[in-house]
Amino acid sequence: MSATTATAPVGPAPEELTAAQAHVLAAQSANPSYAGHHVGQYIELVGPLDAAALEEALGLTLDEAPWLRFRLTLDDGRYGQSPVALRPAGRSLPRLDTSEAADPIAAALDLVRERLACPPRLDLLLDPPAPENTPDLFGAALVTLGTEHHLLVQYFHQLAVDGYGVSLLSRRVSEHYTALVTGSRPPASPFAPVSVLARAERAYLGSAAYATDLEAWSRRHPAPPVPVRPTGREAAPSDTTVRATVLLGPAESAAVTATARLAGGTWGEAVLAACAAHLAPYADGGETPMALYTTARTAPGTLRVPGAAVNILPARLTAGPHDTFRDLLRQASAELDFLRRHQRVRGEVLARHIWPGLSGRRVPGLLVNLRPFESELDFGGTTGHVVSLASGPVDDLSVAASCRPDGRLRLDVDGNPALYDAGSLDEHARGFAAMLTALGRDPDRPARPAAPSTAGSAPVPARRPTPPTDGEAGPLALLPSAHRLRATDGPVDCAHEAVLLSVPAGLGTAPLRRALAGLARRHPALRLALHRSNGIWSQEVRPASAAPACTEADTLRRVPVAGVPAGERDRLVEAALHRAAEELDPGRARVLRAVWFDAGPREPGLLLLVAHLLSVDGVGWQTLTDELPLLHGESPTAPPGPAGGLSVWAARLGAEAGSGSRIAELTHWAQLTRSPAGRSWPAGGPGHRVVTRLELPTPVERSDGAPHAFDVLLLAALARTAHSRPRLHDGSGLVVELELPRPAHAPRTAGRLSTVHTVRLPLPPGPASGAEAYDRTVLTLGAVPGLGRGLEQLRHLNTQTAALLAGLPRRGVHYQRRAALRPSAGDGRWAPADGALWPATYAADPSGGGLPLSGPLRLVVQSAAGGDGQSLLTLHWHWSDALFSAAEARALSEEATATARESARSERAGTYPEPGFAATFHETTPTTDGAPGAATHL
Repeated sequence: MSATTATAPVGPAPEELTAAQAHVLAAQSANPSYAGHHVGQYIELVGPLDAAALEEALGLTLDEAPWLRFRLTLDDGRYGQSPVALRPAGRSLPRLDTSEAADPIAAALDLVRERLACPPRLDLLLDPPAPENTPDLFGAALVTLGTEHHLLVQYFHQLAVDGYGVSLLSRRVSEHYTALVTGSRPPASPFAPVSVLARAERAYLGSAAYATDLEAWSRRHPAPPVPVRPTGREAAPSDTTVRATVLLGPAESAAVTATARLAGGTWGEAVLAACAAHLAPYADGGETPMALYTTARTAPGTLRVPGAAVNILPARLTAGPHDTFRDLLRQASAELDFLRRHQRVRGEVLARHIWPGLSGRRVPGLLVNLRPFESELDFGGTTGHVVSLASGPVDDLSVAASCRPDGRLRLDVDGNPALYDAGSLDEHARGFAAMLTALGRDPDRPARPAAPSTAGSAPVPARRPTPPTDGEAGPLALLPSAHRLRATDGPVDCAHEAVLLSVPAGLGTAPLRRALAGLARRHPALRLALHRSNGIWSQEVRPASAAPACTEADTLRRVPVAGVPAGERDRLVEAALHRAAEELDPGRARVLRAVWFDAGPREPGLLLLVAHLLSVDGVGWQTLTDELPLLHGESPTAPPGPAGGLSVWAARLGAEAGSGSRIAELTHWAQLTRSPAGRSWPAGGPGHRVVTRLELPTPVERSDGAPHAFDVLLLAALARTAHSRPRLHDGSGLVVELELPRPAHAPRTAGRLSTVHTVRLPLPPGPASGAEAYDRTVLTLGAVPGLGRGLEQLRHLNTQTAALLAGLPRRGVHYQRRAALRPSAGDGRWAPADGALWPATYAADPSGGGLPLSGPLRLVVQSAAGGDGQSLLTLHWHWSDALFSAAEARALSEEATATARESARSERAGTYPEPGFAATFHETTPTTDGAPGAATHL
């Protein structure tokens, strides 16, 4: 039965997809947000330019290739393509101006890469509500860089056209433009329709030539060659790349071309030989499998079609210990000759046949793109220099080579940012170029040794390239926070924290993705995978090459909000937060999500960051937001130094759990097990959320995470409030789980390194003054050994003591204090968003998202510096909706806040915090040999 959509226009029957289109469609459907299937280029025009004539020339060219805009059809499980009329807007040429930028070309390319980072919506390609809603698979823009200096930018999705097809279109645009400005007639259209490609492929697959070619490939590769991976690691293709470009000098380029010609080849064979020589040190026995782009256009008429036919086929050269560059040239010539004769077999078919055990859909190995297309075009007397920006997915390394009209060779080396940074990629680019130069100068020298330093402009590799470090990877012992989460009722996959930042305008999707991937490479907690089986939890830190935050394009989503009213933006943010939280999957290490609300090139945008609860805490968020602008490149400050240390920290906590000083604390904690076990609180939902505020004098700052004067004041106020509210306590005291910030000596990295300990605050026998309640709270908290950090170690990390603490009261009021997020230290323009832009539902608590209340109340206190020695406290109250009504929740919140305010202003205010308060609390640092370390009195 036909499944074609109802919006199909009346016209010719749909054409088949070409094999290249079907391959791209399958890959894009498997990952709809992946943006790596774009090809893009710009033509630099220096000289007089008639912008209106250029726009007309572009429209005339598109009129001659109507198959470039199409909708997908589906009939009996087979996809086809049906042309859709070009929209009037599709004929226009948007004009941009970056002439006032510090680097006009770089600013222009940022705009282009932003467009390349947006994949088409396949649902609208298959079933558009109306023909005009069909997404365009191509686009162009004219960017003014200065007087008589322009860039004509063009971008196409590989579902519509490949690199060779783009060159046909560019040439035709130049012909139409020249005819328009000179008043002449353009040559007849050279184009053939896309049906020529599809029919040629169909005829080939039904011919004896196809079977012959398959047999030839089987003989060529009887066993699968081992792919060469310079980093020793694999990674999924990224939709962005890192690029390094090398332009050989005139003398070096001429020498390479002459040597190749003497060997019966071209500069293309020389590039292939140089690539093999450079990769030989990384290869098994010097055998270097590569993957070559081929046009796959051998049938009559196919070279005239601006469509998608590109193929990627395996090639293999061996640089033995005694092979010279001349030997490699001969191998390269033979390999390219074989490819030309058998290039119509699809590479994805060969990949499954030759490498059946490999993941991925294409031939593995270094991608080599030999571009013989025109690199200069004539636009009515103004020369256009063509520069490629993107050629498609890159899973490891790609080398694109071209020869300019002046004979100079250009190498564009692209790398997967999950495997290479700018420095390591630059070394590879110089290494390829150095081998190419050595081939031209001395073709009879051995190809395996590294090229020596040479005089002149030829680049030379400085050292063996190294990939960007993953930091730490591998199994990670459960931290106390993981044990804490394990004891939580209900699902934990979506447990999260979120922050909303105001960010500079025009960040760009691609740079922002790279910055987020850089954060994940630096911080192991953003690569954390949680494994659960039969109630047993374990976790590991994934390497960057296997971490979604480094490899998945949909870690970041872009939501355009230019012109959207503030109220609607709030709703978009709230919806994005829900969606991002639902996408978290710690089992697959998907622990970070980001949404950029792009308000356009002139208005600051918003950046929503959502991370799993095990990956962040208050200190971690500040670290991440400080580093993000540095990694994005928006700040002049140098990028931060190494981060990490989770594995060392986990090992340290495990060692401390068995130390003598920690075990000595057991007496204190065991007393809690002998007191009443605490109430069994009814399960609640998300709770009633109330926000109140306090302004108090700033006490002495604590850097160790010990109880603060604020904590004492608020906990005392809670105890007074709870006195006559039995729904808040268990009759013998107010049980509080006190979550304190991580200690100062903890690693400054992402991760949940806060600690929780239990206290039982005494209830006053009757109405008590604020001073009396304050004193009792100080004494209770001051009696806690080691600032309470040992409880979770003894409870979870020491198997001998864990059983002795099984009777601890586990539920009660959960109290957490954290510093409010400050503007980034790297760039103050990256700052917490204004409260009006943050959905009220989630403004109430940036922590603990997705988890039900386990007791009567959760209170999160955020402190920020105010003026005149004051501190601003924002109190986020979450009251159990199984115990309290919404009206009661608000009344209790306001009463406790007023009680704390009254206590701070009481007759004892002159001693708030009282003399000696800071000295009441001290932490003893355990040592691993069982002896206590020196006490740090604060």
